[in-house]
Amino acid sequence: MPGYDGLFRGLFDDASLFPPAALPMADAVTGHLRHEAAWYCDMSGPFVCADTRISVLSSALAAANAAALDLALVLPGGAAGLDAALDAVSSDSRLRLRAVEVPISAAEADARVATAELAAALDRVPLAGATAFIEIPPGQLSPETLRIAAERRYAIKLRTGGVTAAAFPDEMTLARCLTLLAGEWQAFKCTAGLHHAVRHRADDTGFEHHGFLNVLLAVAAALDGASPADVADVLADQDASHIAAAIRDLSPAAADEARGLFVSFGTCSIDEPIGDLVTLGLVSER
Repeated sequence: MPGYDGLFRGLFDDASLFPPAALPMADAVTGHLRHEAAWYCDMSGPFVCADTRISVLSSALAAANAAALDLALVLPGGAAGLDAALDAVSSDSRLRLRAVEVPISAAEADARVATAELAAALDRVPLAGATAFIEIPPGQLSPETLRIAAERRYAIKLRTGGVTAAAFPDEMTLARCLTLLAGEWQAFKCTAGLHHAVRHRADDTGFEHHGFLNVLLAVAAALDGASPADVADVLADQDASHIAAAIRDLSPAAADEARGLFVSFGTCSIDEPIGDLVTLGLVSER
């Protein structure tokens, strides 16, 4: 099996500010600094923060005496806030902008038009080397919307869960997305719902959650030419030992290709995925 340095490096974006964790800013920043100093630091990605909370983040960094922080800037309200948000980030030298994540407009019925409008808005602002992610609802992802993003070299963001059952795309919907992304060689990240390594039903809500290792294996299968139905079967697998064995069996080339597309996912608790990987025997504390 490839070492975790390659397979899991930077996989877990720290979204602890967001539900269901929804930590206070000071606690979220303290937790992020702990992850950066931990044995699994290479697997921890940037700190995810909404544009409306950048000033609060700056204050928390000052209180924590933090020298710097890698930031994934999210704009839940859409592209209208881009200029002000980027100005706020650039005014704090401790914030290193790594990603900008913006959803297409829900008010525009045509996803192609909404994607083109958002791409044009991103074209007009200085991203300073940060990766821009265009969030498109899984049911609206299409070759046309992908092409618009790819022409500008923007990546895709897929919402894989939330606080309602409807926020979780079913296996076939997600499989079609992954097959399309693999076919177009389009990088993407996921957000929400991927709380654990393997697909499961949550005890508290009853929601069916996709597993992040299932998604990784599904991407590898799609890149290998699997049909959407076969990719959906990988997403539906709830056998933890089978999933772990399949991860171990990935060749270094297949692992690199899969991670080339599946960039990362936002998780409200980095401790949970790390704990799962340890339990499955895929990583160990150094």
